[in-house]
Amino acid sequence: MYYSGQELHVEHGGGDPPPYPQAQPAALHPQRRRPSAFRVLVRAFIAACTVVVAVTVLVWLIYRPRAIQVAVDAATLSRFALNTTANPRPVLSFNLTAGLTIRNPSRRTAVYYDVLSADGFYRGLRFGAAALPLSYQGGRRADAVRAVLVGSSGVVSWDAGAFGEDNQTGVFPVTLWVLGAVRYKYGGLMTTSATMLSARCPLALKLVEASSRVECTVISF
Repeated sequence: MYYSGQELHVEHGGGDPPPYPQAQPAALHPQRRRPSAFRVLVRAFIAACTVVVAVTVLVWLIYRPRAIQVAVDAATLSRFALNTTANPRPVLSFNLTAGLTIRNPSRRTAVYYDVLSADGFYRGLRFGAAALPLSYQGGRRADAVRAVLVGSSGVVSWDAGAFGEDNQTGVFPVTLWVLGAVRYKYGGLMTTSATMLSARCPLALKLVEASSRVECTVISF
């Protein structure tokens, strides 16, 4: 150690001494905040939805449900008459009998029919309906059911002219709709909620003459 003028010098073997650590402002070291209860609930909800979707896709890949198949084997129109003098509106009297085949083509999926009916339409207007006696159907099974629509229906917008033309040709364009609420059971794992079944069966019917087989178009299932 020595003095030179008024300055004091201290010799060190390793150069200048290391600086003292400076205290950092508190703002530079923010404390970790715990996630709020809302964020925890959102994350749990997203995780649960992901699991549900994954399970649903896996079940679908395993069981692979296929569309229900509907066909009209034969339909007979024994009465179809329009009374235009009825008061206050024309009345259509009808008697339609249809034999249908409803098939579940899926091998591992069963079907519950909560509601099932056959509805008759003539030129876009509904004239009658009949419940179909089918409530459960196992995999790869076809069931024959019979629909009988009989009675009379009065509709304001019946087109008497168009009916007269059809009556003259002897062919009536009748559409049979098979409508219902169905649930699917995937083995012993789960049963789905109800979905709507709708199948369109266009028919060209002659009086007292059975029609040929018609494959219906399933629109939703």
